Amino acid sequence: MPTVTIDGKQVEVPDGLTILWAARKAGVNIPTYCYYPWFAPQGNCRICLVEVEGVGKLQIGCQTPVRDGMVVHTNNERVFKARRGVMEFLLLHHPLDCPICDQAGECDLQDYGYKYGFPVGRNRHLRRTFPKTDYGEKISKEMNRCIHCRRCIRLAEDYMGVHHIGMLNRGDHSEIGSYIEAAIPSGWAGNVIDICPVGALTDKKMRFSARVWDLEHVPARLKESAMKDPVKCRYGSEAMLGLYRGKIYRVTARMDEHRVMKSMICDEARFEHYDLDDWIIEEDADITTPVESGPRPARELEEMARKELEEEGKLNGGRVESPPPSEISSAPGTGMDLGRQTE
Repeated sequence: MPTVTIDGKQVEVPDGLTILWAARKAGVNIPTYCYYPWFAPQGNCRICLVEVEGVGKLQIGCQTPVRDGMVVHTNNERVFKARRGVMEFLLLHHPLDCPICDQAGECDLQDYGYKYGFPVGRNRHLRRTFPKTDYGEKISKEMNRCIHCRRCIRLAEDYMGVHHIGMLNRGDHSEIGSYIEAAIPSGWAGNVIDICPVGALTDKKMRFSARVWDLEHVPARLKESAMKDPVKCRYGSEAMLGLYRGKIYRVTARMDEHRVMKSMICDEARFEHYDLDDWIIEEDADITTPVESGPRPARELEEMARKELEEEGKLNGGRVESPPPSEISSAPGTGMDLGRQTE
């Protein structure tokens, strides 16, 4: 196995590992936008630039494999200036929405803008703007905030199996969307909210209702007795509840320490179950181990669930049979109050 030196730390890593993951194993954080472990690296955003001794130009950490004896600098003056240039480009047309943006508090652009951005912008021209459009009734799209990382496009194509959104137009008129304003035709569409690193895609139900730092985040799983569509939700209900005074304000996928989704969750779990009695709290769930690869695509998850439901005799002519009322009433609860208060 090759041994590399990253910011003065020697680390032995497996063959074929990228500089980004070698740095993570060494405890060094390299910023990313377009990179996501679920997809093959593309190197669109250039924020992960690092300096490799013996190589003239800066290299992208997400795609460059390590080699034995490599010496990497991830935070020297040259790298800092390059990342500052990338941030200036990304913020050139970005609106000053942080005080009202629902992504504030967990926004990569906000974090890296604070670390690498200029104190004062140099742009003296009018900012580019786009008309307001949405993805249906549940997903709000703010194209003015988009940084064109393409995560949502790749998620829709590779994991949802839909090709209804893509990159439109060219140059500074480029935008992500569809030629018709409509919802993404998938029972997993809400996952584009979690995969977006900025505030371009947000949950309409959560919009302007709470701040993420005020919420208590609790891992939970949707009860099978509460599922309307177990075909989708049997393998898509391990979520994270955002609670305030015992009330659910949002439902998201579980994230690791790098804000990477552990798995996808179905739209039913995300948008329709805001009663704590529909959930089973899982306090011992693993939410820290870094995700290094993607989950099964939605179609495979649905096929697995359908096969299991058929074997259990819970499917009748393609429809899920509802459990008897006695089974619903006797379903195990959480046994926790979670700070619920009476108004």
